[in-house]
Amino acid sequence: MPMLEVLVARERPLTREEREALKEEAEAIFQEVIGTPKGRLRVFVLEEAPKAGGGAEGG
Repeated sequence: MPMLEVLVARERPLTREEREALKEEAEAIFQEVIGTPKGRLRVFVLEEAPKAGGGAEGG
């Protein structure tokens, strides 16, 4: 069973509707591109809380 892990980093958490839409879109792409049957893709959505300070980190 194929698996996709998505890391979301933004100011506010995803709503239930946004999370479901993301999963549905990923499933549609996998189905179109590599032929994954509907319902066979495992999608894990992980959310990262914003870092304190909110500024871009230099490197």
